[in-house]
Amino acid sequence: MKLTVFTPLGTALKSKINKITLETLSGYHTLLPKHIDFAAAMRANVVVYTTEDGAEKYVACHHGIVVKKGEYVTITVQDAVTGDTLDELSEVISRDFKQNDEKRKELNSAMARLELGIMRGFGRLNKGDNDGGI
Repeated sequence: MKLTVFTPLGTALKSKINKITLETLSGYHTLLPKHIDFAAAMRANVVVYTTEDGAEKYVACHHGIVVKKGEYVTITVQDAVTGDTLDELSEVISRDFKQNDEKRKELNSAMARLELGIMRGFGRLNKGDNDGGI
């Protein structure tokens, strides 16, 4: 199989593999070369894959989508980091990915407050029109 991991910044990983194990929203899945075509939403997790020479490797992936079609496995995620040990990548997920989620929540909250302010402003403009304003 051929594994490719994409992020918004480009290709994070390209490798020929024999097996891949990852976590989706419905649980853990192991994909093998003859596995049926597959698509699922992924949780932030450490993806474990075995290269053609039998070496086990790891890539920490943020939330995203995995698609297996024929011999191609494509993972598209917000962020991905390759590493040599599970401990190293588990730390990346705990620290960096969760910090990004917190920043996104803060940004969403700020956007909601901004939208509310705009709606209130429009409401005041409408009141002015009804009162024979400007």
